[in-house]
Amino acid sequence: MDHAGNKVDAIVVGNVDGERVTGNGQDLEQARRDPAPADHPATRGLRIGFLIREVMVEGLASFLVVFWSCVAALMQEMYGTLTFPMVCLVVALTVAFVLSWLGPAHFNPAVTVTFAAYRRFPWRKAPLYVAVQLAGSLLACLSVNAVMRPRHDYFYGTAPMAGRGTRLPFLLELLASAVLMIVIATVATGSAGKTAGGIAIGAAVGGLGLVIGPVSGGSMNPARTLGPAIVLGRYDGVWIYMVAPVAGMLLGALCNRAVRLSHRIVAFLCGAVGVAGAPPQTS
Repeated sequence: MDHAGNKVDAIVVGNVDGERVTGNGQDLEQARRDPAPADHPATRGLRIGFLIREVMVEGLASFLVVFWSCVAALMQEMYGTLTFPMVCLVVALTVAFVLSWLGPAHFNPAVTVTFAAYRRFPWRKAPLYVAVQLAGSLLACLSVNAVMRPRHDYFYGTAPMAGRGTRLPFLLELLASAVLMIVIATVATGSAGKTAGGIAIGAAVGGLGLVIGPVSGGSMNPARTLGPAIVLGRYDGVWIYMVAPVAGMLLGALCNRAVRLSHRIVAFLCGAVGVAGAPPQTS
């Protein structure tokens, strides 16, 4: 209830597996309609306030992740003070910090599209989220240029390994993105707090980047690639990082849902039409 004693809409967080958990943060949706009119000032103000918060969190999260990822890459290339595994560690810690500090955030257009495709995020918000994520990435890259002042030949974006074609980088980005989405969906449906969840997702980003980075750069995030590509004017294989992460995360969400609903699938295939969706109870 607000300060005037009026009821306001309850807010829930939806996840890609179809479960709903109460809380604040991203993916905020109206849980039920209250008797108060939809255009009630308190209700309208609450919705606007949550939307502003979501946009600010997305922009800040995208900025921080891209900024420190690019700085770490430049520290390796310009000064040699970081090895590639250390760069991946910086990225992992940054993701964990952002999620632990700011709470749930996408900072990845592929995540936003996947949640929307599985009806756990409204499509009407998706263009705004993607625009804010890209804006945060562009601002981060401009800030990197201002702080680090790299020469033109230094590149802190992601691109396929030269001379190896595009097939392997595409497949690795697709598979890594699928695994990352499985981790994200598992965290979203688990009981771990935002700190533990942030560490898990950060570890997945860093570990997967360590494996596929030498071949594809380990992006798994269209905003991470597109920001540096636009600022530096280098678009080598950029289509890979626009298509593979989205396709991979859609695939990962599908696999995760299949595993979580496997008992229902087995019951259906075995002709147990009357089963209510849960495995038979044993005494």
